[in-house]
Amino acid sequence: MGHACEYLSQLGECFLRHRRGFELYSEYCNNHPLACEQLRILKQNKKYQQFFEACRLLQQMIEIPLEGFLLIPVQKICKYPLQLKELLRFTRPHHPDYYCLQRALVCMRRIAALINERKRKMESLQKLAEWQNGVNDWQGTDLIDTSSELIHSGELMKVNSSGWSQDRVFFLFDHQMIYCKKDMLWRDLLIYKGRIDMDNCEVCPIMDGKDAMFNVQVKNAFKVFDLCRHKWYLLQCHTAIEKQQWLEALQLERQRVRSDAENGFNLPDFRSKVAFLHHRQQVCAAGGKLGKGDKRKSMETSTSFSQDMPMNLSGHSSLPRCTSIPSPSKKSGFHPFGRRKGKR
Repeated sequence: MGHACEYLSQLGECFLRHRRGFELYSEYCNNHPLACEQLRILKQNKKYQQFFEACRLLQQMIEIPLEGFLLIPVQKICKYPLQLKELLRFTRPHHPDYYCLQRALVCMRRIAALINERKRKMESLQKLAEWQNGVNDWQGTDLIDTSSELIHSGELMKVNSSGWSQDRVFFLFDHQMIYCKKDMLWRDLLIYKGRIDMDNCEVCPIMDGKDAMFNVQVKNAFKVFDLCRHKWYLLQCHTAIEKQQWLEALQLERQRVRSDAENGFNLPDFRSKVAFLHHRQQVCAAGGKLGKGDKRKSMETSTSFSQDMPMNLSGHSSLPRCTSIPSPSKKSGFHPFGRRKGKR
């Protein structure tokens, strides 16, 4: 009788049977900030406040706000790996569910990693949008139209075709590298100067000494050749360690691009959600006051956001990463070089 009961407690097999359904948690968690923002907008109207409360009372639900109920699935999915790990610890190896529990634990950890990765992507895109807003004289497409994360940054000496050296701050993102000039008076402010399309480039480390192409003496340098524009960039680092760091970062950028392609990362979907949140933040910063045109734009943004929501989640998952982007500063978004004292 006891042996028969063991077969009735096969929770691991249940998790495996519904693993595709659990992947929807990833999309739910990714949309959770947007849902909370939409709910906040609706609750500014007393009719919706009364409607939500009436629904709660009719269903005899516990007295917590709707935001609390929206958070419960997010909390649940994070607990499943811990619960399965604990259950596996107290399950005998010869139990018929032992092998399924092992597989279920791996599966739920992967889903948790997927959720964390997609959350990190959303946060990264928001920081990129904030950073671009702090760069003066921006030209061309928006940063988040192509890129999703900052990979490396630092000050390099850019040698032009005439042999003159220019101090520039380079930011390596996935798919592109942006270079800026520091403002002469306010050194913590950046001025946009150009970009390099990393999808169509070749990186060439060079030896110390005289470079025949640019006719200059170089040290700790490397070249980047833009295949589309047929243009060479000669970039010089301050130290040999910095050069090695840049070369490794450039290799990492290509790996990240390949990984995103293999894992089915959908940048337009994430971008639409970031645009919605960014627009709502601007509205809040303006005190919630919108003109007729702005209200129409807000409604259009909300509508497009709802239409852009994917109904099905891809079975591919992104690998978790550890790259972090510095926190945004007050004037120019994130800035890895710190800020100098003094008022403008």
